[in-house]
Amino acid sequence: MLEIRIHGYGGEGIVTLAELLAAAAIQTGKKVQALPSFGVERRGAPVKSCLRISDQDIWIHSASYEPDILLVLNNKLLDSATAQGIKKNGRIFLNSPHPVETAFSSEYIDATSIAIEEGLMASGVPFINVPLFGAFAAYLDIPFFCVEKAIADKWPAMVAIRNTRVAKIAYDTVRGRG
Repeated sequence: MLEIRIHGYGGEGIVTLAELLAAAAIQTGKKVQALPSFGVERRGAPVKSCLRISDQDIWIHSASYEPDILLVLNNKLLDSATAQGIKKNGRIFLNSPHPVETAFSSEYIDATSIAIEEGLMASGVPFINVPLFGAFAAYLDIPFFCVEKAIADKWPAMVAIRNTRVAKIAYDTVRGRG
């Protein structure tokens, strides 16, 4: 079982990101579980979500204390995310404009710049969850047609077309490094 904990700020779309990743993984025949974890937090407060992907049924229903991968939406949350636990040989996937040195194996993508360049914005704030979805799906070797289907099932046609284009840019960016 692959366990992923996503860290972001309220309003960045981490719950949607976890749901999209789960929907794409299901398309590959995997069993999945997406568990948001928030309480009285509000927009701008740190929030997290847990995602489990497995070939077998998933019976555990608790928070993720030592995930295999941390998906971190903001550099400012990196120390807090690692302090909350990660497996000894865990990996980090980070939204960052440049590599960040960590004690763990890490990968990064500048999802913020992709969202801004592609006009995926509302009230001057970039929607980073869609480019992160595309990038992280590539990182997990989820075929792009599964990403496309998850997006098409989530949003109406015109929104889905735009989000699919942005996800594809991020997907290809990560694939291009591999």
